Amino acid sequence: MRIKLLATVTCCLLLTLAANSLRADELSDGTTSLKVQLALLDKLGRDGLRVHVETTGGDVHLTGTVQKRETSELADSVAKSVAGVTSVHNDIQLAGTKNEGKPERAANETEAEMRDLALKSKVRLALIDKLGSDGLHIGTDVANGVVSLEVPPGMTDARRADAKAAAGAVSGVKKVITVDKH
Repeated sequence: MRIKLLATVTCCLLLTLAANSLRADELSDGTTSLKVQLALLDKLGRDGLRVHVETTGGDVHLTGTVQKRETSELADSVAKSVAGVTSVHNDIQLAGTKNEGKPERAANETEAEMRDLALKSKVRLALIDKLGSDGLHIGTDVANGVVSLEVPPGMTDARRADAKAAAGAVSGVKKVITVDKH
């Protein structure tokens, strides 16, 4: 009888511990989702409101519908910069315009991506020119003239400012935002 009672109590304790562990994981995921959402609002402004964030075990899933491709791309970069995020799955959709057919929309997107790629190369060169080897360690993403710089841990505020100034001086850059690499 005592062994049965002891086994029952042990089983209940293990179930309670497992439930508490599950709640801790859910709490951690919820906290990560909120941190990502806040970062999106901070970096994207009201465009961040159109992005829905779900987190499971540190894996972030972004959904929603936005008007501009750059919003989707920047959302991805911003989410990756948040502590606790292990990976990002970006399923943000672009809202199509009524006057544009699929081939025309695809051609316009391809043209925009080519401009961004050329601008990204110019920014990378400017970073290396201004910061030397430190410029190689800064992640760079460009979307419609908006540059996102992923700055490595330990980079001083002065070097960050130099990086931001170098990127902002490149012709065609409309805005520069910085996010921390983790």
